[in-house]
Amino acid sequence: REVRDIEALAKDHDEEWRRLQADKKDVEDYTRAYSQALQEGKAKNNRIPIMLVGQDRGGKTSLMRRLLGLPFNKDQPSTNGINVNVIELSEQNAQDPWKKREVMKFMTSESEAKNVLYKKTAEYLDREVQRKLEDIDTDLDIDIDIDGGVQGYFEEDVPEPEKPVKRRKLESEEISEIISQRFKKHNQKEVLRVFVSDFAGQSIYYDTHGCFVKPHCPYVLVHDLSLEFDETAVPRFKDRAEKKEIEMNNPHRNTNLDNFTSWLKFLQGLGEWQNQQFPDKSGHCTTAKGEKFKRPPVLIALTHSDKVKSNDSKIDSVLKRIKNVVFEGKYENVIPGVFQIDNTLEGDDGDDVRKLRRKLFDLSNAVLNQETFMPVKWLDFEASLSRKLSPDCKYIPVDEAKQEAEACGVGEFYHAIKFLHRQGVVVHHSGSSKVVLNPPWLMNLFTNVISMPGKLDALSMHPLGMFKEKGILFQEYLQTLEHAELLEELMQKFNLICACQHDGKPAFYVPSVAPTIMIPGKELEASEKELNVPSLFVTFPRQLVPISLFTKLQVKLISEWERRFHKQQATPSFYCNYSLLPLIIDGDVYDVCLIDLHDFIKVAVFPKQDGNHFKFASHLLSTLKKCLDDLKSPDQLLFSMTSYDLEVECTCCFGKEERKCSRHHEIQCHSDRCGHHHFWKLSDLQRLYNDKSPAVCRSDKLSSKVFDIKSVKIWLNT
Repeated sequence: REVRDIEALAKDHDEEWRRLQADKKDVEDYTRAYSQALQEGKAKNNRIPIMLVGQDRGGKTSLMRRLLGLPFNKDQPSTNGINVNVIELSEQNAQDPWKKREVMKFMTSESEAKNVLYKKTAEYLDREVQRKLEDIDTDLDIDIDIDGGVQGYFEEDVPEPEKPVKRRKLESEEISEIISQRFKKHNQKEVLRVFVSDFAGQSIYYDTHGCFVKPHCPYVLVHDLSLEFDETAVPRFKDRAEKKEIEMNNPHRNTNLDNFTSWLKFLQGLGEWQNQQFPDKSGHCTTAKGEKFKRPPVLIALTHSDKVKSNDSKIDSVLKRIKNVVFEGKYENVIPGVFQIDNTLEGDDGDDVRKLRRKLFDLSNAVLNQETFMPVKWLDFEASLSRKLSPDCKYIPVDEAKQEAEACGVGEFYHAIKFLHRQGVVVHHSGSSKVVLNPPWLMNLFTNVISMPGKLDALSMHPLGMFKEKGILFQEYLQTLEHAELLEELMQKFNLICACQHDGKPAFYVPSVAPTIMIPGKELEASEKELNVPSLFVTFPRQLVPISLFTKLQVKLISEWERRFHKQQATPSFYCNYSLLPLIIDGDVYDVCLIDLHDFIKVAVFPKQDGNHFKFASHLLSTLKKCLDDLKSPDQLLFSMTSYDLEVECTCCFGKEERKCSRHHEIQCHSDRCGHHHFWKLSDLQRLYNDKSPAVCRSDKLSSKVFDIKSVKIWLNT
């Protein structure tokens, strides 16, 4: 048996090595295909989303209405999923109330593709422009015919140039400046297509947010000015039918400040993801006025200013607090200053709404000017897909998409469709049989399943009860929904559901739909309950569990363990911020608790039998790594999931804090979220173990203590 165990562990390590090599090759192939496609011509377009995010009932939807010049609705219901409005903006109307367009396409149409400025490779550009500039006047009113695409782009703006006089040879810097000035001049007339997206603020919808946010657009972080930052947040939801607010559970005991900083950290992570994908970019953008910022730019809008208009001290206190939070957190992508908004006003006077509109327009232009180039053929492919999108056609078979790619001369279909998927233009996972042409439509389709099933008759009350109480959705119900096949396939691809059997029927686990009546107390959080398997902690760079990661990790771990070790008969239990997963290996059962503690995820192991648990720990560790690495893939669109660490608690200093904690108001609090001074990374402990060096805890300035590495050797390669 020991030989079999060693062989199984070796197989796990081999699988992990092969997976890493395959991932590396996939990245190399994608980069190669993208670079080669750019050689045939590259382009930028003039579309960009603007995202409104923030705490529930903070006034995001009312702010959108204010941007659009629509009247205030005091009975405004909570947003379900995402609400998108398409706006066309220019230099002349940027500050005025934005007017909605009927067109809801995010993709570039065929006519728009023809008007996009195509650029050849840098070598071709330098060679051709230098040659032409040698023979023409350097006046900025000339027409530079870089190629036929550029000629068509400018032909309505300028008259035919007279025959120029030959001038001196220009330096490359001068050429760049001339081109830059021409672009700036054209931009004054250019129309931006803006997609203003209002995301639902309730946490149940966050599981879908991560699939549809973008790392390369402006964000407006909306905060209710009347709230106290240090008070515990009270999640609320206003039903469209009931027209009354319902208080919801706050399992993390988050304060309003916690919610505010969570969004700042999340958006900071989007910028880091963008820098990882395109390391040649500095991450900085510059507006037409010369203001520099990091992507994605974040504007802070303070709503409900009507409630505190006469309270100057309250306003000053909030402004000072926000300034300190941004400074201490080094949120370089946050634009200095705030915008105070009164959503109840009619007209544009009395608050900062005109300034906000103008700033969003300027930032959108600046982001687009430094946006990732798109291969021209891939743009043509996108325009071809755009023709397929209609009110009656939101997705097409992948074979049909391949035919469109071939017609556009796109040889690397999977890399081209992957680019469009990562840009948020379409949705297509590797191996999927469908290409979704309208991502916001898909998101709302997801939320309809996650939040609450449709109307059910009396005979369906049992399935409804199972869904609400245990997060189990029977396949027979899912198949009654419109687009059932698409839902079943893509919700599994996005790791929102996983297949199972319940009461002898095919079903799905849906962790997002978890009862809120049970939350883990401090006993489950921190106490090891005489465990001989110390807990693991999954930590993240910004001390924040990425949005939607916890649900995806539960689904991924269940399905991956089932793949590796068949006949998993025990049923998992899901709750609002933790789950109990009975995992079976060689007939032995281990209860694995995953606990979302907002700042990190705890993995607690409860063996059901005595014995040597090294084999289980090794398999669990390798499975966790695979799940987390898979979720880090760009195709999962978890843009804030840039990196993670697996760590253990430092028993030398845990629970030794002499000050009262802010959440439980206890000295030496033993809650996981309050009691940890620091963790030990498994990688560091492995190195110290191999070197036979001590692990010294230096959290106590008066004396050093040595951490017992052998107490966690079950997680090390010994």
